[in-house]
Amino acid sequence: MIAPLDLRSAPFERLGTHYLRFLEALKTRGFEGEIAPDYAQRTVLATDNSIYQRLPQAAVFPRHAEDLERLA
Repeated sequence: MIAPLDLRSAPFERLGTHYLRFLEALKTRGFEGEIAPDYAQRTVLATDNSIYQRLPQAAVFPRHAEDLERLA
């Protein structure tokens, strides 16, 4: 299950303020996909099966093309 976008939830406590503002702006602009700021989801997506690993601040899963436009 992917955590809901709610600034009061625990996964957001470790995110920087500019990331929080961006995620909140996505929600405000009508982003309908899912946003996963939790550590487990971010860890899974942190590598491309190479030796390199970069932990993202959040993972977004757009629902349709309009969500992709909102990300830009």
